[in-house]
Amino acid sequence: MEYLESLQLAFPDLAAEVSVLGDCYGKSLWHELTQKLLEFVKYAQLQLDDTLYQLFEQFIKPILAKLNPLAVAKLGVACCKTQKDVSKARTFLQHVGDSVKPSNQQAYTICRAEDALLALKGGAVKEAGTMLEECEEFVKKHEAEDIEPVVHSTYYSCYAAYLKATKQYDDYYHTALLALVYSDIEKMPIDEQQSWAYDIGIAALLGEKVYNFGELLGNPVINSLDATNLQWVRELLRAYNKGDLQGYEQIAQQYGDKMGQVPELLEKAAFLKQKIQLMALLNFLFNLTASNTVVSFTLVAKHTSIEVNQVEYLLMKALALGIIKGVIDQVAQQVSVTWVQARVLDREEIKALAAKVSAWSDTVRTTLDLVNATGAQLAHQQ
Repeated sequence: MEYLESLQLAFPDLAAEVSVLGDCYGKSLWHELTQKLLEFVKYAQLQLDDTLYQLFEQFIKPILAKLNPLAVAKLGVACCKTQKDVSKARTFLQHVGDSVKPSNQQAYTICRAEDALLALKGGAVKEAGTMLEECEEFVKKHEAEDIEPVVHSTYYSCYAAYLKATKQYDDYYHTALLALVYSDIEKMPIDEQQSWAYDIGIAALLGEKVYNFGELLGNPVINSLDATNLQWVRELLRAYNKGDLQGYEQIAQQYGDKMGQVPELLEKAAFLKQKIQLMALLNFLFNLTASNTVVSFTLVAKHTSIEVNQVEYLLMKALALGIIKGVIDQVAQQVSVTWVQARVLDREEIKALAAKVSAWSDTVRTTLDLVNATGAQLAHQQ
């Protein structure tokens, strides 16, 4: 209690909140105290020097056995965030992890994943990867069980940071989206939302196997880029998702200076050009009717803005990536498409698909009526 009094003197504007902590402690209301502590450590005034570290050492540590292990892990992570010395922060978090490990493996996994993130920040990339593999093993082994969302969120967020640092764009894209699935985006600070949206967006563009942007564009986190200097990322993603070559050129011209500030985009300019052409191909083939799946090279060239002599290579690339299936007839200069990669559709695309299904249904009905009529005529003739 002596420590809480010193805390009130140091932060008079938080005196009431500190008093509540003292009341809960005095009445042994451990659950209530845990919830109040989780709220208390978020105050901006406390994110300085070693204030939170001292809070944990002098107030939380003596009562660890009374608190929920998952909450202890969360508090430990929050209290080490302000420690600038990575080595000290890791030692502190490892001690927290050791304290919860005997009673709760999920809590330990949270500490282990966050420790891996600290290792990554300290330049120990290989060690971070090894630690995250251990966390992955636990999460996947117990996935069918009742694992707390915070465990998934922490693991996927830390693993995403590792994949970003090692420039594994495809894996980062999918892992980051999983991290958002287990996160409460509505409570996430706007700058954190923008960071996720930007990083996932760039990874989607640079990923060699990412040819569907619908899942990201349908995630509310992408809205955080609207009316900001990062809005171009969302507009670019929309152009790619629709295979809009003209829109892509307009965006590149309008936001060329901003795009030029992203070295990875400049380095992979040729790849990005081919990717928008492949997306244009995908969108064109996706919208073919069931009765019109044999397409000439000339028509493909028209919809992808390339020369006819470049069509075969583009089709071979799409087949190799597994985003379409079919047979190329080089002699007849045409391709027979049997399958196109599934897509996450927006509302406009769903309406278009509904219209296609309706047209197909009408065709089937007409054919059925014709068969019935023909059958009746034959029966009458007999």
